[in-house]
Amino acid sequence: MEFKRARLFDGVDPESGPYFDGSRPRIADPVERERLLAFLSEGGVVIERAAGFAQDQLDASKGRVVPIATVTDRAWIWTLAHAYYLEQHGVAPDAEFYAYIKSRDYQADRPEKELQDAALEFLRRGRK
Repeated sequence: MEFKRARLFDGVDPESGPYFDGSRPRIADPVERERLLAFLSEGGVVIERAAGFAQDQLDASKGRVVPIATVTDRAWIWTLAHAYYLEQHGVAPDAEFYAYIKSRDYQADRPEKELQDAALEFLRRGRK
């Protein structure tokens, strides 16, 4: 089974690390932000979680506060970092994933165990 992966960052600089493009939209509207946050943080099912937290790439003073967990809704795979960067910095999901979320009326499926396992296997194949 194939899934789509939501891109978190727009690129990686060899010296400074991951970054968001200046053209990446920010979500200022509080209603839109809440709808997106509900999808990203409460929708789908966590299929992989790591101990600890990652560094906030937009505000180093916050330290290691970004959750490290991977989520799927049966079609897409994203991380809880997407929710973090939206909530803390207003960073919108990448355009294709954002369009998908809207097309689903901000409602994420909660796939059964078989699809969760397939999504995890898809991720593992991509890491080899």
